[in-house]
Amino acid sequence: MIEFTKHAILHPPTDEEIVLLGEKDPKLLSELHRAHEGRILASQEDPLRYGFELPGWGRIREALQDYNEVITFGGNRSGKTTGCAKLLMQAVTSCNDGHVVCFSQNADTSVKVQQSAVWEMMPKEFRKKTKSIDGYINYSMQNGFTGSSFIFPDTRTRVDFKTYTQFSNNQTILEGFEFGFNECNEMNALNIGAWLDEYLGDAALVNTLRFRLATRNSRMLLGFTPIDGYTPFVSEYLKGAETLQVREAELLQKDVPVQQYSPSRDAGIVYLHSDENPFGGYDRIAKDLKNSPEDEILVRAYGVPVKSMTSLLPMFSTSVNVLSDEPNRHGMQMPDFTDKKHYTCYHIVDPAGARNFSCIWAAVSYDNVYIIREWPDRDTYGEWAIFGDPKWKFGPAAKKIGLDIGSYVSLFEEIEEELNIEVQERVGDSRYFARENENNEDLFTVFADYDMHFIPSSGKHEDTGIAALDEWFAYNPDAKLDKANSPVCYIDSSCKNLIDSLLNYSAQGKSDEPLKDFFDLMRYLRMMNAGDGPDHYDKDLLQQQPKKGGY
Repeated sequence: MIEFTKHAILHPPTDEEIVLLGEKDPKLLSELHRAHEGRILASQEDPLRYGFELPGWGRIREALQDYNEVITFGGNRSGKTTGCAKLLMQAVTSCNDGHVVCFSQNADTSVKVQQSAVWEMMPKEFRKKTKSIDGYINYSMQNGFTGSSFIFPDTRTRVDFKTYTQFSNNQTILEGFEFGFNECNEMNALNIGAWLDEYLGDAALVNTLRFRLATRNSRMLLGFTPIDGYTPFVSEYLKGAETLQVREAELLQKDVPVQQYSPSRDAGIVYLHSDENPFGGYDRIAKDLKNSPEDEILVRAYGVPVKSMTSLLPMFSTSVNVLSDEPNRHGMQMPDFTDKKHYTCYHIVDPAGARNFSCIWAAVSYDNVYIIREWPDRDTYGEWAIFGDPKWKFGPAAKKIGLDIGSYVSLFEEIEEELNIEVQERVGDSRYFARENENNEDLFTVFADYDMHFIPSSGKHEDTGIAALDEWFAYNPDAKLDKANSPVCYIDSSCKNLIDSLLNYSAQGKSDEPLKDFFDLMRYLRMMNAGDGPDHYDKDLLQQQPKKGGY
């Protein structure tokens, strides 16, 4: 009996259909077999022209037509690198007189990953040593392309392979070059001038390339795998991203993004899901991820970044620790913290001379701590910290709006009235609150004159506070979330400046100083009561109720 090669996309006739066709129309069966086998062979020998297209590649192509920059995130075995290589080679073979630059982490990954993927997409007739006036191609599996470069003869296009290390050592290596194409022969052909694979750097290289791409109005394609978290540079693309298209995540039973727009970068964001690649062994991936934490599933199966790779709080998760009025996947939501019998409220303030004061309000129960409000909040005042080049800088929310102490007292009282809470205790940064003004009065005294009383924050070392704060977010991610296995601390989704700080602060001094203010507020709250944290006071029992510890 004729055997049809098994294939992830092509579906051959069943054994019963083969027997039936063999009896009724042997010629048709033979032609069907030849077409099936020929289609598979063609896709293997010339994947650029005849290979099978994955859905995510089409999304990248659409985004490159709309935006000058596109960043792609991929789950495990999602086909991200292969797709980028195919799009690049389609540009190389369709557009004339071009110059394209490809960047990889180092020489080894350039040869084994990026150059190998491009070679796989080389048209069949050029997959041999080619030397002419208009072109030069020489490739080996051991060393990649000779000279880390090739010139495609038909279009007189040069493709150079470089590394991020080379640019770090000498940032002038791109000076004088123009990347992209002078003309494209085919309609809707992509004018790709640069492909940055697994980009881990800051904005320096990207900013340099932008000027090199502008002359030929060409596009930049970036790839990033968020398994270890995202970098501050990548967070700039994700910040305020607008979701344009979603797709159901089978492993999470909810929609996750596949296409977004980055307003801060005016760029496209594309996600490649593991289950969209039938050649990637998704069944094994799904089995391995069964009962895994949501954050791990989001990253590994759907390429969705969930945390900064430099975060000091690795257990802090926006899918677990950030709550709203609507129940999340785990059935958790913000409680009714106005119930004074079950919640005790606290107010933490970090003053500054050249900036606005920053502060948070917390509601504490027997078991948990809920951050219910921040000021200045992002929705009203904008971002407190913005990632720049190469470090964070203060955003519009930090800019002073001219409030004196009396105005701050009125503001705080207005917010607390709006929240319908009574503050049990207020904590101020011990060092700044103790500074005396020209009248020899410190902030403790000045606020007390308005009948608003503060106690000083703990003076313990920052590392001690960070370690203790980490305990608040600790739980066993490999087990089901329940009352016995859950973090202590949760944050309202409206506290966006605080959330940004917890995700990105890494104690790198001046490099991320703007993130420190809101992070410090959490430390001051955590280190209350000699490091035991804030307590809930049951006013009926007139006693304090200690909270549970972390996992």
